Amino acid sequence: MKIFTQTTRIIALSGFFLLGALFTATSQTFEYKDSGTDFILFDMSIPPGQNTVAYAAGSQNTQNSDGIIIKTEDAGETWETILPASGTVPGFEKIEFINDDKGFAVGYSAFKTEDAGETWEEITIANDVNRYASLEFYNENIGIATAFVNVGVGFEVYVTNDGGDTWNVTSGINNIGSISLDYADETTLFSVGNNQIISKSTDGGDTWEVIRTGTPQFFNVEVAFKDLNNGVVSGEDGQLLTTHDSGETWDEFSTGYHNFYGLTYIGDQILASGTDEDVYISQDNGSNWDLVFDGDGTATMYEIQLFEDGSGLICGSQGTMLRFEDVILNTNTPDTPEGIAHFYIPSTKELTIASKNNTIENVTIYSLTGKLVKEVANTSNTAIINTSSLANGTYVVTVSVNGTAKTIKFIKH
Repeated sequence: MKIFTQTTRIIALSGFFLLGALFTATSQTFEYKDSGTDFILFDMSIPPGQNTVAYAAGSQNTQNSDGIIIKTEDAGETWETILPASGTVPGFEKIEFINDDKGFAVGYSAFKTEDAGETWEEITIANDVNRYASLEFYNENIGIATAFVNVGVGFEVYVTNDGGDTWNVTSGINNIGSISLDYADETTLFSVGNNQIISKSTDGGDTWEVIRTGTPQFFNVEVAFKDLNNGVVSGEDGQLLTTHDSGETWDEFSTGYHNFYGLTYIGDQILASGTDEDVYISQDNGSNWDLVFDGDGTATMYEIQLFEDGSGLICGSQGTMLRFEDVILNTNTPDTPEGIAHFYIPSTKELTIASKNNTIENVTIYSLTGKLVKEVANTSNTAIINTSSLANGTYVVTVSVNGTAKTIKFIKH
């Protein structure tokens, strides 16, 4: 078993900034775990708010073959196969849980559970489906699925507004990227596919517009957006594209050879993983990237998921499962503003952020799934934010001071 540790420094501020800053050391840890299978684990899902439960799904081969769904209840330390209970099931490519109990898994068929994976029911999202390509939910009600079908033009898009109980085919599929998609907000989605296409929908996935193309016969393979403006797209040859204006313009970075299939956004930090089990991190919303884990190199990683506490899992081929801790929010980049303190008062539900030397210009709060939940403009050295509208849990906060940003984390309770 391989463990990779990188020591860095973080600032731990105790109470208000007048008390000063205490420097402490933390470490980034990556550890391989036994998933109990050698199947290709294409996708993974951690139900909202969870620190222990996760699911992963995949198939024996890349084409239509036997499928598997596994589950952990101890944050990835141990795993058990929950589907099939016996016999075989078709291969899976996507799995998504919208709450602790209700989840969907799709690939060469579609299944649903409403009892946390104890039992699974095969369902029909659409007829004459050859393979479901994408499945994403914005919240417990709104979701989208895409599929290659054996009729018509060969590809369809389906949307649901009742948590997947019913699905409706959209009016058109022109210009959609057929490999992956993600929500930027409730009605805005981005998709990627062949010819390095990036497409955008502003009507919940009903119609699509191509906003960027690249090299013919090359592919963009994954997309992740944290809010309407900020997103990342991965392609071949290690290409990572980031946008900060809802897809109008894109910045490029490339490692030269990786394919990054796993992407996740937390505040201004992005994780990317794929070829050779390598993991890259950007601490500054995609401007710079660093190799944070040099994997064994025998597998390809396909999905990254985070628990509520900021730890996470990465899954891939050969049943490879990687657990990590202390990767998010443990590095201060040189241009990070110092002299910032924060504290939270449970009785008033107020988060106070104070800067010793500069005006705090803006505060944005994200859930650990990367969704923007609150944004506050500010004009003084202190920002007092009422968090009573937020659910209890851990949040990532970006504080903008004098043109630079600091990322902090707080627990609302």
